[in-house]
Amino acid sequence: MVQLIQPPPLVNAFRVLAASAVAVPLTGSTSETALATISIPAGAMGANGILRIWPFWSFTNNANVKTARVRLGGIGGTQILNAVGANLGSIQQLQLLRNRNSQSSQVGIPAALGNLFNGTSGAPLTATVDTSVAQDLVFTGQLASGADTLTLESYLVEILYKA
Repeated sequence: MVQLIQPPPLVNAFRVLAASAVAVPLTGSTSETALATISIPAGAMGANGILRIWPFWSFTNNANVKTARVRLGGIGGTQILNAVGANLGSIQQLQLLRNRNSQSSQVGIPAALGNLFNGTSGAPLTATVDTSVAQDLVFTGQLASGADTLTLESYLVEILYKA
């Protein structure tokens, strides 16, 4: 009889909550539309945990506005990341959203600057989403012209639990 020994759980380490490289296109609609929804389990971040979100978007490259967003708390929730794809073909972003010693207080880089690794004159993004209860993280797209395309090419969502 072979006995399998389970490794101990990761402590103080990020774990993958969700990932996909299946392209999800949006075209023909000018309404904000959900492209992917990831459920964040109740209490999974803890009071000092971090969500690490890596979306990769592509756009019809023209002057029309195409807005890619990530929201915490459902499609009507707090916008924690956005990209405007006017005159862009693609963009990869990063947002580290941190609980601030409370499961209902978050801080991160300003939503429009989620991929910024340098300083900014903008105030930090703050949110008050209660992560002690399950929350949906939603990747959305919105077009100014229904003739254009915005595509969620891939995403990676990681979580770090910290009490």
